[in-house]
Amino acid sequence: MQSLNEHSRLKRLFVVAGAAVGAVLSGWYLFRNIAPGSAKAIPDPIWARFVNVALIMFSAIYLMNLLRRFIERGIKGKRQ
Repeated sequence: MQSLNEHSRLKRLFVVAGAAVGAVLSGWYLFRNIAPGSAKAIPDPIWARFVNVALIMFSAIYLMNLLRRFIERGIKGKRQ
């Protein structure tokens, strides 16, 4: 029973961390896309910005979840 609580704590922690990383990366993307004098002469259309921000958020949370699974396997392997 105790191991289930530990896994749920790790899951919530990694999802929140993934959302935070995704928010930072999305903010950086939007700033670089909208800021005057950036490398791009023409910024992306609005629909592309929404899609790209959604993909960045999904990717960050998904990768943090994969990292959590590898860490849990490592912890489980050390216990046995």
